[in-house]
Amino acid sequence: MPLTLASPAQAWSGGNVWINFGSWNCPSGGSVVGIYWAVDNYSSGPAEGDWGDNVIYPRVRVGSGAYNTISYQLFCKKWGWYTYQGVVSQRDLSPYQSGLSYTY
Repeated sequence: MPLTLASPAQAWSGGNVWINFGSWNCPSGGSVVGIYWAVDNYSSGPAEGDWGDNVIYPRVRVGSGAYNTISYQLFCKKWGWYTYQGVVSQRDLSPYQSGLSYTY
């Protein structure tokens, strides 16, 4: 009987990472002031959005075999009063530990 080897274990746990969205994500200029976001079906931001800055700290899968797709929509502020919606976008994350920082 031939010897078969098991594939390596894929183990992940929950953790958080920092995600910073730069002003280059605002197609008509300005800066990011609000974010609607979700990580697959694993976690999501507040229903009313995350407002006040360009940073979120979502709960994600971390470790070996960790794979996350973050979906987000940014809100940008321009001219001191005008706020507009950016397009809905996605990014993939595979963090090896909690507390890492990503800039998009």
